Amino acid sequence: MAVGVTMADVTTLFLVGDRFAPFATLPSVRTVSQFVADVRGGVHQPGEHLVLAEGQGLTAFQWDRVRFELDRAGLAESTRIVESNRGPLCGQAETHKHREHNVLIAGLERLGDTRYRAALRLHGDQELLLDHQASHVQGMVVLEAARQMFLAVGERYYAAAGTHYAYTLGAMESSFQAFLYPLDTEITCEVLTADVSDPEQLDFDVRIDFEQAGLPVASVRMRCSAFRSAVLAHKEHRGAERATRYLLRRLPQLAAAE
Repeated sequence: MAVGVTMADVTTLFLVGDRFAPFATLPSVRTVSQFVADVRGGVHQPGEHLVLAEGQGLTAFQWDRVRFELDRAGLAESTRIVESNRGPLCGQAETHKHREHNVLIAGLERLGDTRYRAALRLHGDQELLLDHQASHVQGMVVLEAARQMFLAVGERYYAAAGTHYAYTLGAMESSFQAFLYPLDTEITCEVLTADVSDPEQLDFDVRIDFEQAGLPVASVRMRCSAFRSAVLAHKEHRGAERATRYLLRRLPQLAAAE
């Protein structure tokens, strides 16, 4: 930004993906499509000093679109783009997600013996966002992010090397202190207990906290287990057989009742 420019001369905007249009009713927030329309409509003039800060839901492809429009309008030289440094996405093996845009955890790191930190990452096509419209991010996304955070911590830091685990949830308790918005969010995981004495079954008690803009947003307590995949597959198969046998025995009664 040019020397001598004061904060009063600067227009600062958060950019978010189009999925978060209900949040972009604030004067300081625009979706990518809204901002492009503003630039093409002459809302921002050459020489105006802009700061564009990244919210959630943007991709590199969309940033390229923004830069193209800024350059075409003569605004590139006077615009500063601040992209979030969330770090690399956790992979499929750590989150147990097959599609990249459903991964919610990025920049996972270890803070201490039992404490871990990551950033929330929201893609506009994330599965839980496809049929929900609100100015805040719904609680189900928080719960799924907590689940993925635990999975990533378990896989990266606790799973025995070379062993494939399947994870089950024994209990989950959640509390929400504030709305979560499509902006930078920090996630921390505290492993309260971890019993890894038996490589066939790992047991955990964890607490996962979400913080945004310096305020606590949500806390999730989970008791979970990780079974060697073959062990859990055997348990699932036995359970499926029991359920189908029971319901098959009841089908004649149900048919007669109709």
